[in-house]
Amino acid sequence: MRIYTGMVEGLYIGQPKPIGPEGAPTGIFKEPVESCLLTEMGLEGDTQVDRRVHGGLEKALYHFPAQNYEVLKQALSHIESSFVPGSIGENLSSSAVDDQAVHIGDTIKIGEALVQVSQPRRPCWKVNHKYSNGHMAPLLMSQAISGWYYRVLETGMISVGDSFELVDRLENSVPVAEVWKVFLEKLQSRMPPEAFNTDIVGLSPEWKFD
Repeated sequence: MRIYTGMVEGLYIGQPKPIGPEGAPTGIFKEPVESCLLTEMGLEGDTQVDRRVHGGLEKALYHFPAQNYEVLKQALSHIESSFVPGSIGENLSSSAVDDQAVHIGDTIKIGEALVQVSQPRRPCWKVNHKYSNGHMAPLLMSQAISGWYYRVLETGMISVGDSFELVDRLENSVPVAEVWKVFLEKLQSRMPPEAFNTDIVGLSPEWKFD
């Protein structure tokens, strides 16, 4: 197992704000904080509006690699100034690891907390509205750069500047990006939802087509 380490470069929480033509509430708008308590349900003071796709025990903390913004800038150069850390709704930003390096089921020590990678983020329509661009969600999925969620094993304080370190990896685990490859293959082949292979080790039972 290759041990990876990194540093928390940004920490973000947010309160509900309206988005889209009908002013639907969203928690995608985040503000930076220097430190925050990570509870089993997420960072204290952070709100996830739609628990079907964000928040809860299996999606308590959202990590988006800062370098993924460079991919977005290259693909959508006309709005590249919009792609700054914190803007896509992440709770945690870093540049040491990405969706290929991190595996589903990885147990990671972040500050005082201990977390486990549970699933990739499935971007919803609100991401498109956040950047006023309908290509955002498809791009994140097709390039497998949507970031990932953690389930919380041990609560604790997390601060900007804290180190994070891989402490355990499940046998036969796969990279976060690989889940998108399997998902899109099933989707493109028009297989029914139950055909998606959910026995990927460590993958959240919440992950499904519908």
